[in-house]
Order: sequence, then C-alpha cells, then structure tokens
Amino acid sequence: MKCYSCGGEVNLTDKVCPFCGRPLTETTGYRADEAKYANRSEKTKSKVGGIISDNIPIVISVAIMIVLIIALSIASYVKNNAYTFKGDAKRKEAVNMYDSYSAEIQSYLDAGDYTGFAAFKEYHNIAEWEEPYDDLNTLWMIAEEYVSLVSTVEASTMFGPEAEIYRPEQDVDDCYFAINDFYREFEYDLEDIEEDPYKEYIYDMKDKAGIILEVYLGLDEKRLEEYLASSDAKKKAYLEEVLLND
Repeated sequence: MKCYSCGGEVNLTDKVCPFCGRPLTETTGYRADEAKYANRSEKTKSKVGGIISDNIPIVISVAIMIVLIIALSIASYVKNNAYTFKGDAKRKEAVNMYDSYSAEIQSYLDAGDYTGFAAFKEYHNIAEWEEPYDDLNTLWMIAEEYVSLVSTVEASTMFGPEAEIYRPEQDVDDCYFAINDFYREFEYDLEDIEEDPYKEYIYDMKDKAGIILEVYLGLDEKRLEEYLASSDAKKKAYLEEVLLND
C-alpha cells in the first residue's frame, strides 16, 4: 500500500512510513490481526506440544510396533523364500563352476551311474534349460524318468506284498506309471535323442531300464515289447500278478 502523506510504498505491518516518518494509522488493523494470529499460533503450538509430551509413551510404543511389524514381515519373507534364494545361489555357483561340474557329470555318465548324475544335478540346482548346461536338457528329461522307474520298481518288488509300510495296490499303480512315463518320454524325445551329444548314454539308460524290468518284473525283451503294446488294463493285471502274487 502507499503512504497517504508521501506516496511511498509501505508494508501492511509498518507502524511508521520509512520515507516520511508519518505514523501509519491505516495499518493498525493489519498489525492487530498479525498479533492475534501470532498469539493463536503460539497457543496451538503449545497445545500440540503438550499433547505430544503427554503421549510420548504411546508414540514410542506405536513406533516400536511399526518397526517390529516391518522386521517380522522381512523375516517372514526371507524365511518363506529361503529355499528360492538358496536355489538361485546354487544355480549361479553351478554356472561359475561349469568346467569342474561338467567334468564330474561326465564321470557319472562314463560310469553308467545315472542315479548319481541325477542326484548331483539336483543337489547343485543345475539349470539344464539354459546356458551353459542346455546340452543336458534331453539327457535330464530321460534320466529323471529313469531314476523314477528304477527306484519305484526296486522298492515295490523288494518290500513285497507283506510290507506294512506300503499298500500293495499302490505299488501296482506306481510301477505302472513309472514304466509308462519312462518309455513315453523316450518315444516323445526320440528325434532329439538321435541328434543329442549324449545319445549313447540315453540309449544305455534304456538298456539298463530293460534289465531292471527283466530282473524284478520278469519282463525280458519279448515280454517287455508285448507289455508296452498291451492295454492299460493288461499292464496292470500283469503287475498285480507279479507284485501281489495273484
């Protein structure tokens, strides 16, 4: 605003004109309002300060509770994902240890120890679907079913129908699916197998699976061929006869 006396620019809170020195009665109301609001602001600050002071224990408790909730959430997340974190770490380690691990895998394969190969691969969480282990993809698909076939047939026949920890009828189903899954996987991957760098080991697995079935289930080469060509009902009937002595 302008001073009525000299026309100089003055602030609303000035008591006198800084140019001519005239008392500024026209700013009295503005100054009063400023003092009133300043006083009200101080009272509000004091009131808020009193509320905070009176409730410091509650504020601290709430803050601690929030921190604990966040800490528990983080701990729960880490615990629930520990297996994933561990698996990721092993997979990265397997990539870094490629030369060493590849040599060990080769030693298992050369020895015809496909169960050992599968256990090694699983323990180190080797990702056969991506580089640098992607050449193991087809081999692993067959090996996984091979291990299942061997372990299932051996367990079912060695414990026998008198074993109390196994239900004999379940043994029949388990063997039926394990045998079917292995030979179905083999047929499904046949084209890839013919071009696979581990072809000889894959066929060796098939030969060993045949030996297992002959030794434990009496499926020699001819009978195995007949078994695989028969219906599901006939397959289960044969397994019931062998496993349950029916």
